[in-house]
Amino acid sequence: MNREEYLRKIEHTLRDAEYMMRSLYPDFNSDPNADRFIISCLKANEALRQIQDGNMETVKKYWGRSE
Repeated sequence: MNREEYLRKIEHTLRDAEYMMRSLYPDFNSDPNADRFIISCLKANEALRQIQDGNMETVKKYWGRSE
């Protein structure tokens, strides 16, 4: 499996996890942990998109870390 395939698999896994949580908690805003989980998946997918686009500077800034 090459890099792009791994990144695509990660993207699909994150989306699947988000959708499963939304199914378990349709009113997820009323459950702080479900809400945090979904927000985390969305943030992780945004960082992943930046990685897929080769924009590592934005990823470092987005996560508030530098090397």
